[in-house]
Amino acid sequence: MILSDNETKFDLLNNKAIATTVVNLIKESTNQPISIGIHGDWGAGKSSILEMIEDQFNQTDNMEKKGYCCIRFNGWKHQGFEDSKIALMSAIISELTNKKDLKRTAKDILEKLWKNINWMTVAKKTGKTAFEIATGTAPIAVLSSIYDILKNTVSTEKGITNAIDTIGRYLKECKITEDTSSNTEFTEFHKNFKELLKKANIKKLIVLIDDLDRCLPDVAINTLEAVRLFMFTGETAFVIAADESMIRYAVKKHFPDVVDENKYNVGIEFSNKYLEKLIQVPFRIPTLGEVEAYNYIMLLMVGSVLSEKNLNYKKLCNEGLSRIQQPWNVQYFTVVDVQKILEDDYNKASNETLIATQIGHLLSHNTDGNPRKIKRFINMLLLRFEIAKNRGFGEKINLGILAKMMLAEYYIPNFYKQLPAHLTKDGTWEEAKIIKDAIEKKITKTSTSKVDTSASNENWFNLEKIKDWILLKPDITNIDLRPYYYACKEKIDYFTEQGELNDLSEIVDILFKDNMIITQYIESLEKLSEQKAEQVFDIVAQKIMENGNFENEPKGIEGLRILTKHKTFLRKNLAKFIIGLPKTEVGVWVIKGWDKAIPNDCNEYDIINKYFDELQTNGNTIVQQALKTVRRGIR
Repeated sequence: MILSDNETKFDLLNNKAIATTVVNLIKESTNQPISIGIHGDWGAGKSSILEMIEDQFNQTDNMEKKGYCCIRFNGWKHQGFEDSKIALMSAIISELTNKKDLKRTAKDILEKLWKNINWMTVAKKTGKTAFEIATGTAPIAVLSSIYDILKNTVSTEKGITNAIDTIGRYLKECKITEDTSSNTEFTEFHKNFKELLKKANIKKLIVLIDDLDRCLPDVAINTLEAVRLFMFTGETAFVIAADESMIRYAVKKHFPDVVDENKYNVGIEFSNKYLEKLIQVPFRIPTLGEVEAYNYIMLLMVGSVLSEKNLNYKKLCNEGLSRIQQPWNVQYFTVVDVQKILEDDYNKASNETLIATQIGHLLSHNTDGNPRKIKRFINMLLLRFEIAKNRGFGEKINLGILAKMMLAEYYIPNFYKQLPAHLTKDGTWEEAKIIKDAIEKKITKTSTSKVDTSASNENWFNLEKIKDWILLKPDITNIDLRPYYYACKEKIDYFTEQGELNDLSEIVDILFKDNMIITQYIESLEKLSEQKAEQVFDIVAQKIMENGNFENEPKGIEGLRILTKHKTFLRKNLAKFIIGLPKTEVGVWVIKGWDKAIPNDCNEYDIINKYFDELQTNGNTIVQQALKTVRRGIR
């Protein structure tokens, strides 16, 4: 079973303690606005904490009727919008309307709010200087210069008149012209917003902002500025999950030339003060220590075969949480501990328990205790094992040895790449036992250099770097390691002539270049055998998927298109790759450019066309709109 990498309410890291503290703080803030930061590195568990906060408020609202309402806002998914401040406001109003079913009971207030937002949008589009939300520019200033601005953007006198009439209607309907103070627009918006919360019987609206650290600097800052504007409303609370260092970088990037009275650049100090002013209460997720990470690995490995609903697995997780609550005195899970807690279910997870014991120390050390890195390693381990079984050589693979070889691949890459050249024709590494015995006897570094018996009679690996790895169980002495290389992520044939291996690697690198460079190597691509072409395709596709960023076109996509164009048997492979792209994360680039590799008269075109149908329902808003426009044009 592959482990889910999405946010979860199932707590293995004691993050519920942070979530509970945040919930209590918000409840105690009563009529005061509050902003709270959840800070941690990539993969530390920030999104899961937001999930737990929302779950606790939902439970409170159901049981106590307190009038809390949680709304999720993903900054990264909305960064394609022209103005992120307006995007946040629109998302909040939309989510609130849907959650509380206000279309009927608060129709008049909603119309006012949407007119407020429409006015901001129109004014923003009229000209960059016409309306800037953060500065609170007065409508009078907009009106005084609007004719000159429109002359540069609208081609006819009638168009200018119509545009002014449209804006005038928004001003009148939103009642903005009744007051000429600089903050009238937001005074009106806040008034309508408070009225909507009252109509919805909401005492506290909690906005959970996620993935802000994945946004471009300007988008991140504009979203934070929108939070600052909302903070004037006492009925709101904002919980912002982001890597603190990335937000500081965004502030510094957005305000690069901040100087003090002596004209010294004070960008770092400014970014710190900016963050402190914006986020009133910061929470930093503690990094897992080695013992805590080791126990987390144990829980994940056991959880790969036992369901979260399994009562004995729940007992094991509760024991893990109990141990982590005293990090100064935390104890490793032993096989005996797990066996005792799982009782009759231990046999189902005995192999996984043993593997966790074997790789736990080295994996926790090399991942710096980062939960996502740990989970991704385990997922890749399980995925490769499953692929090996499906490819027909699963019986040749021992899960423990596969895990050990993956540790070498990930954390001792030079050694891992060179090892195949030092294997016998049967795939065994003869020197393994000699080196292992030498290390166990603690011989000196000088005498250790005599241990290596490679063809060149020189050390080809760093003994210090492989020392801990080679001592790991299971022992690889007399083990045929070839199946483990064929199960590796790049699927490179490590056992052919070195020149051929280098050529293959070079072609892979070329396919990650720009179009102009790739086209210079068309002849080399055409000369590839079907087996090698498929091998190259798999390597490039895997690297793209592992990169995990699909908002903009990833490097390598053009390479896959060109390769498939000249190796048409790969059309099916390309179609499968396309439909495997995550629908909610992929950007507009995905809807175009495939026709030169997959023409619309072949069967594979129907496969990707069906994927586009699904994108129109499940894709992000920008992709959905782009697809509608493109398909409307085709018709």
